[in-house]
Amino acid sequence: MQPNPPQPGFPQSGQPTPSGPPPWGQTARPKPRANAAAAMIAGILALLAAVMLVWFALYNVIVATESDGRPAGITVQNMVSGIVSAAVLVIAGGFTFARRIPGAWTLFGLCAFYVVAVFVGAPLVWGTPLGAQVKWLFSFDDSDSTAMALTIILAVLTAITAAIAASVKSYDTKS
Repeated sequence: MQPNPPQPGFPQSGQPTPSGPPPWGQTARPKPRANAAAAMIAGILALLAAVMLVWFALYNVIVATESDGRPAGITVQNMVSGIVSAAVLVIAGGFTFARRIPGAWTLFGLCAFYVVAVFVGAPLVWGTPLGAQVKWLFSFDDSDSTAMALTIILAVLTAITAAIAASVKSYDTKS
């Protein structure tokens, strides 16, 4: 008795299906992971950027407690956005450090978004001229401008290394 000839469009007997478990007795093909060195560097840079955001938020807490009465709307926005952004960066940095490709692309997107939000979004929302925003960011005269300048620098570096980590895939079977 002869086996049935292979049917077009169906996988051969013993060959793995395009999406599904491997055939009996064979090991699964390893999933691609982010580049190890770039993922570790991106995760560390994300953690440093998160520390700068916490520094920025804590400075605004000090400013809010020193002011008389109720804190200004921009101070409350700075406190909340600083803490939330730091938490999100730490989570995305953790997934990048774990060499997950979607985590690295998410970290890239968050860092790029944060840089654009600080340079373009904040002046549009609060009506600040772009030149005044850039001068405040890179003047390094106050603690909050220093923290934001370092955040921007670290966010650009993190975005670059996260994009490298996500695009240079690794198929190693270790760890």
